[in-house]
Amino acid sequence: MTAVMAHRPMLGSDKHEIEAKELRRLSASLVTRQAFEAPNWDRRSALLDGRMQLAELQPGMQLRLADVSDRYDLVTRAVLPAGIKIALVVAGEARVSYEGQAVSLGLSAPSIGLLVRLPEATRFTRQGRAGGHERTLTLSLTPDWLLRHGYPVTSSRQAQLVRWSPSPGLLRLAEQLFDERFLHSRDNAHHLQLSGCALAMAGEALAALRHDREEQKHREERERRPTDRRLQRLMTLVESGEAYRLGQEDLARRLGMSLSSLQRRFLACYGKSLGRFLRRRRLEAALAALRNEGISVEAAAILAGYTNAANFATAFKREFGARPGDLRREPPAGQEGACLSTAASADSEQN
Repeated sequence: MTAVMAHRPMLGSDKHEIEAKELRRLSASLVTRQAFEAPNWDRRSALLDGRMQLAELQPGMQLRLADVSDRYDLVTRAVLPAGIKIALVVAGEARVSYEGQAVSLGLSAPSIGLLVRLPEATRFTRQGRAGGHERTLTLSLTPDWLLRHGYPVTSSRQAQLVRWSPSPGLLRLAEQLFDERFLHSRDNAHHLQLSGCALAMAGEALAALRHDREEQKHREERERRPTDRRLQRLMTLVESGEAYRLGQEDLARRLGMSLSSLQRRFLACYGKSLGRFLRRRRLEAALAALRNEGISVEAAAILAGYTNAANFATAFKREFGARPGDLRREPPAGQEGACLSTAASADSEQN
């Protein structure tokens, strides 16, 4: 059953006032070091009018619904923990910043959806305006939740902001959550609707994150594309997967050059050693096979060119921040042996 904390309206009043104490209570599991600043605020009056609801739908997954209006030009500062935040503005406008990276969300802004990837604790600011209104869904995903679903924590230390646009179906579902009758529900149907919307948000926003990463990778590759025709041929062999079956000396012979010359030219062009580059690409191929095909860790080690599964696991965790078994999808019954056989065949081709 959903664990829900919801702001309740004051008895005898048609206004749903949200005071600083209530805001801190509702945000306690989401942020630290929260502080409020507002001109002419006497620190006793309510800061917002409206409703807020916070639900923990799964371990590490929390969804907050906010349908609020600002009474002041309210500046909220806090520190967000590592993880991913996904925001969807259904109505009004939200103005926020992450470590100084400012963004506006809403119908009059460039987008209504935002994903923020936070590799570490990050300073957050919300800028409210007196009389301003926002109706927002905010989904918080912890590193543990992300790891369980195949999104390992990386070594990057910079917050990444990715705009995304919800599908029409998701937007309709999000709007329904703010229906007056729904806001007061606390039954199993309520839990399922919240969970369905949260999972749809996660799926669509994380797909946008993957697309953004792929685009960034392609941009970087285009910028560093070599003019040396032999290096161009090398990258063709890498993209086809044929390079994974060849040692560096074999690759050099295939390209008609000495190994030392190949290594020197590759380092000058890409700023990294050929060996490190090939090792990373083989590990990426093993990661894809673990996620998509559910091959065993031993088979993935062979695919990546390792004869020792323990050495493979060490290298894998160093690259992706997780053990191979943590990211492995369980294969359909009867396919485990076939996957191992395929990997062993690939290993024999390399040898």
